[in-house]
Amino acid sequence: MSVRNAYIVVEGPHDVELVARLLKPLGLKRVQKQPGVDPYWKRLIPTSFPPPPDLDLLRRVSVPFFFQNADVSLAIHAATGESRIAETIEESLSELRPSPGAIGVFLDADQKATPRQRFAELKARLAASKDAPVALADEPGEIAPGPPRTGAFVLPDNEQQGTLEDLLLACAATSYPSLLSAARTLVASVNPEDDAFDRQDMADFTKPAGRNKATVACITGVLRPGKAVQVSIQDNRWLEGASCELPRIKAVRAFLYALLDITGT
Repeated sequence: MSVRNAYIVVEGPHDVELVARLLKPLGLKRVQKQPGVDPYWKRLIPTSFPPPPDLDLLRRVSVPFFFQNADVSLAIHAATGESRIAETIEESLSELRPSPGAIGVFLDADQKATPRQRFAELKARLAASKDAPVALADEPGEIAPGPPRTGAFVLPDNEQQGTLEDLLLACAATSYPSLLSAARTLVASVNPEDDAFDRQDMADFTKPAGRNKATVACITGVLRPGKAVQVSIQDNRWLEGASCELPRIKAVRAFLYALLDITGT
């Protein structure tokens, strides 16, 4: 039997849509209006702006995205960066009573650390929390039965270093092969040393995942001109058909189903 209330923390809005699309076959609908949100999550919805303690008018309101069907109520919370994942979980769990039936995490394994290192760091941080300790499983991608059920998936596959963009590019090779080829040609033609650019122009492009992110953005720019990548993940066929049968995508979906205690992939 699936858990009733599940809480998943991810690094950013692109990850939110990855999770949402992979759970779409379960009939989980996005809740857009506050009155439609399950009362269980009420204390995670801010009642004032700008948020304390810094009262920063430019800071995004930290509110989860909510999805639900007849059986499951799901909150997916974008922590706006890897450094805020544990803190976001701690803050939320201190407000939720009783604890959610499932607590999941998605994080990237960039070039600064291996998947096991990222997982071990997060596991130790969550276990050490004074207010809301969380006991993760022993390995990334595994589920601790709890209660609550817990697990962390380190993108792209719990083994290789990389990011969400590695998964999206693999999906694009299936769903949009000609567009992927054109985007890669454009990105490969960019020379960061060109006199037309200064260091600030190329600051993000020259990061380890910069070219992959640029390639995904190029594809999005064609599919949804002027829209953000997360909108394209939500609206377009990145995660449909044959793309969903890719081993890495199947692994992410299997993790989500196991976290929610749902049989079948």
